[in-house]
Amino acid sequence: MFNVHFKLLTISLLITAGNSFSIDTDWWKHTILYEIYVQSFKDSNGDGMGDIKGITNELDHFVDLGIETLYLTPIFLSPMIDSGYDISNFTEIDPMFGTMDDFNELMSEMKRRGLKLICDLVINHSSDEHPWFVRSIQRIDPYTNFYIWVDPKGYDSKGQPILPNNWLSVFGGSAWAWNEKRGQFYLHQFGIRQPDFNLRDVELKKEIKKIMKFWLDRGVAGFRLDAAEHFIEDRYFRDEPLADPNKTKITSYFDLIHIYTAHLRETYEFLHELRDFTDQYTMGKRKQLERILVSEVYAYVNVTMTYYDKGDYAVTHFPFNFQFTFLRDFVNATLYNDRILEWLKNVPKGATPNWLAENHDNMRIGSRICEEYMDIVTITIMMLPGVACVYYGQEIGMTNGYVRPDQTKDANAGPLATTRDGERLPMQWDDTMNSGFTSKETPWLPVHPNYWQVNVETQKSQEVSRYNIFKALSQIRKRKTMKIGNFKSYIVSEWVYAFTRSYRRHETYITVLNLGSEIAPVNLHVVIRNLPSTLQVVVASINAGFVKGDQIRSVPMFPRMFSMRPLSAIVLTTRAETKPPVFRTELIDPRMNKNSTEI
Repeated sequence: MFNVHFKLLTISLLITAGNSFSIDTDWWKHTILYEIYVQSFKDSNGDGMGDIKGITNELDHFVDLGIETLYLTPIFLSPMIDSGYDISNFTEIDPMFGTMDDFNELMSEMKRRGLKLICDLVINHSSDEHPWFVRSIQRIDPYTNFYIWVDPKGYDSKGQPILPNNWLSVFGGSAWAWNEKRGQFYLHQFGIRQPDFNLRDVELKKEIKKIMKFWLDRGVAGFRLDAAEHFIEDRYFRDEPLADPNKTKITSYFDLIHIYTAHLRETYEFLHELRDFTDQYTMGKRKQLERILVSEVYAYVNVTMTYYDKGDYAVTHFPFNFQFTFLRDFVNATLYNDRILEWLKNVPKGATPNWLAENHDNMRIGSRICEEYMDIVTITIMMLPGVACVYYGQEIGMTNGYVRPDQTKDANAGPLATTRDGERLPMQWDDTMNSGFTSKETPWLPVHPNYWQVNVETQKSQEVSRYNIFKALSQIRKRKTMKIGNFKSYIVSEWVYAFTRSYRRHETYITVLNLGSEIAPVNLHVVIRNLPSTLQVVVASINAGFVKGDQIRSVPMFPRMFSMRPLSAIVLTTRAETKPPVFRTELIDPRMNKNSTEI
């Protein structure tokens, strides 16, 4: 008998009724949100850099995969010091990516296919090349106070200005830079060439709303709000407390406790103002779809939850859930369950969960842990309730690649001083030169050397591939059970974890994960009641030894117990099939039944 533990959580998902204008307020709550790092997705003109027209040319890729919503990293005019997150004009397309005509064509072609677009709105800061900053230096109204300017605390013995306080940049070093012409310090919570906006300024907020309207008028379905936690800082510029009072050299962002530069009350008030503007735009224009705001927040779960709506006080529709990006090693079933439940238990009533495992700032799963973990995590986030946030190439299992020092493009590597280029390599489309990403001999970043086998076209033709696994998962997500069904989680054994999605009078889906490094016998009946004796495999990881359509017996009678290979995942369903069941002998644990034959 196995040592079995049990945990259970039920999450009821509610449908929000539409209003009198028949606005669809439900479209985003079950969507797959696919992040495109534009520079790396598809090059259409042979310059080695991904562009808007390249995305347009590949829209059928998303239709085939069953993806509904795209999220683009910044495509606006920029000197590209921080890969486009340093914007010099918020309403102009950078020539690197194309033209406004290219963008309009993208929107038209997406609409024709029923796809939606989320844009990255970077309003914590701008580029130092933005005309607003240039005019702010010159104290030209209304731009004088568009940025955070502070007098020096004094001057040292050499006549050098003394920093206003001990605030640090996320990228390391002081968050203050001296501007000789204005005779003041300006704040930059990120790169030195990314001055922070003064988001208390009334005229600046009007300009930001004009920017939002500009893109909303062009059909975007919402915005991802970059660095939302940093929007507003302490007006008194007080020193932040030390994380370690005994530490003498303070240089890393983690050396301080950020009570005066992150998550301030006025940040929520500003977000509420943006949300009200977005909601009023939707209502005023009598749009068919609700426009949404998604916030980027790196914080403890209880703090991150404050970026959800709270009762009648609307903030953002949801903050990104980075729980799975923090996975760095194997975890057992209990710890894996805890990671999921920590989010679900804290989500405000009526709010929508979301799940994210990779993005442009975090290493890919297969490189953080191991390649087998890619299927486990991708299947998990696709089968959990709410929004599934995926990163380009995740559908084929892309991993980080090595980027030589002479190839590095990431000028701001972050507090750990590690380049983010590895997770930003070109998309792998086929096995031709540069994996079909560009016709140029040398792309902006090197293509991963495994492109000859890890690519879209190769995996499309394979019966068992990550591409086809992802496609099957996206189809399952469209079923009613997945949209409004309940969630229950189970600790089957130390290393086997399972969760169900169920809805009355509809099929139930059972996701089973072997998180361990050994073969694991699985007895679902010990923890899950009222299962039919036969379950059908609808999705299996590439290493599972199962294929779609396999039947397995779930009854707890030797030798009917099935086993799972190390680090594998399967999704089972109770949906009845007309064809007779076929039980594969390899599903029986050979250690328990050495003489098994096909039955």
